[in-house]
Amino acid sequence: MSSAEPVGRLHRPTSPWLQLCPPGTIELDLRNGPPEADRLSTELPIVLLDQHPLSRSRLRRTARRLGVAVERELVVLPTLAHPMIVMDDVEQAIRYFWTAVATVPPGLALTAVPASAALSIARRTPWRWTGAIAPARVVIGRRP
Repeated sequence: MSSAEPVGRLHRPTSPWLQLCPPGTIELDLRNGPPEADRLSTELPIVLLDQHPLSRSRLRRTARRLGVAVERELVVLPTLAHPMIVMDDVEQAIRYFWTAVATVPPGLALTAVPASAALSIARRTPWRWTGAIAPARVVIGRRP
């Protein structure tokens, strides 16, 4: 441990979605209130975050209001604070998640049948529902 960091302080790693962006990317969390367009640069990419029901439409609406051209939309599972899965909100990524990644954990004897049924239903629903239902989302874009 370096001597510059206080003892007992946890170092929070950089948000995983920022690993997909160039240095200097501006991160705006809509949970902190609506961002102001006049304070945004046109040179740097912008990341908009939200974790509310219907966050897909809220983020898209905010991007339009701010003049941000959306380049990528990501679904974050389970939450922004504890991201385990970050995937593009595109059909191939969502289908891959449901067919190859999502599984019922072993050792859940009492809940295995309901969990397997829920997983089966999720695999058959339209892929867009995952992004619509999952509240944690990230939008990456630029102001032209």
